[in-house]
Amino acid sequence: MEDPFSPTHRFVETARLRAAYLSYEESRSPNAPTFVTLPDDLELGIVSSADPLIALAISSLLTRSLEAARCDKGGHLPPEVVRRVQKEIISPAGVTTLWGVAGHRFVLSRRVDARKHEIIATILVGRSKDTIFFFTGRYNNLRYSTIVEDVDWNQPDQDDPRHKWFDRFAFPPLARFKPDRYHHIANFVVGPDHRGAHIARPFLQNIVRYYSRDVLDGNNEPIIHSQHLLCGRGFWQIGDPPWMARMSKLGFYRRWGAESFFIEHDWAPLPPVTMEGQRVDNVMYNRMYDMPECYGDDRFLHPSDEHLLERVPEVIRLAHDPTAKLQYFQAMFDFVPSMQTGKRP
Repeated sequence: MEDPFSPTHRFVETARLRAAYLSYEESRSPNAPTFVTLPDDLELGIVSSADPLIALAISSLLTRSLEAARCDKGGHLPPEVVRRVQKEIISPAGVTTLWGVAGHRFVLSRRVDARKHEIIATILVGRSKDTIFFFTGRYNNLRYSTIVEDVDWNQPDQDDPRHKWFDRFAFPPLARFKPDRYHHIANFVVGPDHRGAHIARPFLQNIVRYYSRDVLDGNNEPIIHSQHLLCGRGFWQIGDPPWMARMSKLGFYRRWGAESFFIEHDWAPLPPVTMEGQRVDNVMYNRMYDMPECYGDDRFLHPSDEHLLERVPEVIRLAHDPTAKLQYFQAMFDFVPSMQTGKRP
């Protein structure tokens, strides 16, 4: 079995990469290349992760990056959680058969020599604006429009009828859980070998520039590839707590009131988090990630009709609750930014 931690997997034959790029039968530029050529020998495109070597390269990128999230290595996740994700979600098989079947797998690569490219960054973008890649650890590739019918809200926790699985969580209201016409994103990673090289922002900007239908049409720009276009308003992320600060530097903004929390019970204890040898309780953990301080009166609010302002008081209450631990924030990135400015009412 191939070692997914091997850094050599990120190097792929150029012919193999080019063969993995997908074309769209109804493309408005059917005779154009299946990728976008960028300066500095960079190349951008949507690939099929059905190719085992491409899936292995992507898995290696994701697996090596996630190692830094372990709390025993300075991150925020218990090691057993990291191992489960590496094994079940971002393994080569997971890349091929799990969320990838419902998303566009973008890769950014750089030419190494006449025969090879190095995959240096990747992101998975929902093909449908109705897709939610994951909802707790039990559901994948849900349709938001049918989530109420498709999810068993009364399922027992670990087959114990006295307790319900969904009592472990505090979510935003389902009627507004997902912002309208935004593409869910996941697996957004720049390889560990290229951190600090300022790749993430231009990676996103070039996806928007060359793949957003609204941007292309609004600027009357030609379509220079034969791949799918993104027809939504922007990107939407359900992210781990540390990612909010990173994503804000890339142009994402917090969706106010949309945080999710784990709720701890005697029958459902949470894995302990230890940082620098110290046990971190839930309230301390929440404060480490700007909760609830991010909702101070003087904080700037990016204007959007998708904020959940009415839920902010409940989020603040949960942030102070010793049984509630921040699970995810939600963040958005608009393809066509609003020209408005505003603050919290």
